[in-house]
Amino acid sequence: MNHRERVLIALNHQEPDRVPIDLGGCCVTSITVLTYRAFRRQLGLPEIDVQVAEIVQGLAWVDNDVLEAIGADVIPVYPNAPSGYHAVIEDCGDGATCFKDEFGATLKKPKDGFYYDWCEFPLKEPTLESLEKIPWPDPEDPARFAGLREKALKLRNETDYALFGTAPCGHDLFNQFFRVRGMVDAMTDFLLNEELVEAFLDRLTKTIIRSQELFLTEVGDLLDVHFAADDLSGQTGPLISPRLYRRLVKPRWAQIISAIKSKTKAKICYHSCGAIDEFIPDLIEIGVDAINPVQVAAPGMDSAELKKKYGNKLSFWGGGCDTQRVLPFGSAAGVREEVRRRIRDFAPGGGFIFNPVHNIQPGVPAENVAALFRAAKEFGDYPIRL
Repeated sequence: MNHRERVLIALNHQEPDRVPIDLGGCCVTSITVLTYRAFRRQLGLPEIDVQVAEIVQGLAWVDNDVLEAIGADVIPVYPNAPSGYHAVIEDCGDGATCFKDEFGATLKKPKDGFYYDWCEFPLKEPTLESLEKIPWPDPEDPARFAGLREKALKLRNETDYALFGTAPCGHDLFNQFFRVRGMVDAMTDFLLNEELVEAFLDRLTKTIIRSQELFLTEVGDLLDVHFAADDLSGQTGPLISPRLYRRLVKPRWAQIISAIKSKTKAKICYHSCGAIDEFIPDLIEIGVDAINPVQVAAPGMDSAELKKKYGNKLSFWGGGCDTQRVLPFGSAAGVREEVRRRIRDFAPGGGFIFNPVHNIQPGVPAENVAALFRAAKEFGDYPIRL
């Protein structure tokens, strides 16, 4: 059974030969650059110039030799950078660096820090007039799609990996309002200024749909899985009331997913961190096929309960090991036991792609990362006998 077949069989809720494995295919549950370098050394692979796949979180591009070493089954298809925007990294004092995103927000990484955080927001006044003046990404910038089909065809024809697509400007509807307005003001606006919220969400929905249409016109027939994302919850519960979500956010995501499905047969993998159990029926209703990263340590996110409640309707792309406590602070033996437990809970009957819960962070011992993927192969053979 090849990589692509394995992933598709699992996503169709059947049992392949073994549980499929992902690292870096789903673009937001990967590995940070420092840990990636150490992991390569742990695997006995040569030193290389590591490419940065995602600047905000400091994620590494996962190279083919690592994919082969861990038995991964998925590879990403990314669009290109736009011609009308370039992230210019600048010194902003005290050893920190900053850059502006396509919406004009400023992100800052402190000296010796690992991540960029949004710190200055372009929508300073809660008015429709101010909204019209902020910068806005161009989903039709042709540079985003130049050579994209040729690249995807090469991957499709020369490898048997499952192809995981991510459109430019193609996700973060609810979350993007935080990034132009600031979290506190954005939350206040959701309660007190729905006119502004709806105007922003409507404009961004059109941008996302257009981005998806153009990306999927190029590669929709070549993809096996396609990405959507919008964090709905935090560590302990929803960021927004389900009532507001269902009135303001869900209908627009339904439009986006409908547009995606009109352009591709690829499965839709939706990323939301946190305790999202309360939203999962909504996600299923609007057409989501798999959820990621499956934050199993959050309330309501127990792996056995999730499988029991939703396993016949939804696949789980993640949840393979807790990355907040077990992976960084546990022993290699503890990581092995955690992986065994999650495979036991999620894998029977298919519907499970092994991926740790979100990114493998700086400081995680390389031997624990190695133990993670060894255990995925050790316990992942079907039929599951744990």
